[in-house]
Amino acid sequence: MMEDCIFCKLIKGELPRKLEYEDDKVVAFRSNKPVAEIHLLIVPKKHIQTFMDLGDEVLDMTKAAQKIIKDKNLGSGFRLCINGGKYIEVPHVHLHLLAGKIDSYT
Repeated sequence: MMEDCIFCKLIKGELPRKLEYEDDKVVAFRSNKPVAEIHLLIVPKKHIQTFMDLGDEVLDMTKAAQKIIKDKNLGSGFRLCINGGKYIEVPHVHLHLLAGKIDSYT
């Protein structure tokens, strides 16, 4: 955990959050800047700065995404993405799960 990381603070419950999913390695919560009707951020509890730093944690994230998609009945249409480099706003790797009406974005 990094003290100044907003996602680490959300994971620890130091900031208000509405968890959509939690297990021992991953949490998922709604984006505060949604670009879709459903826009969840799937975040490893361990602070990992970028996609390029990911190891086996990517499997934990994708398993969580699969469970969320199944539990929320989103299998008929969803998008998963990981931003990197200049496109990442929070330097704590996370997976975006988008479903429902999705705004166009670049």
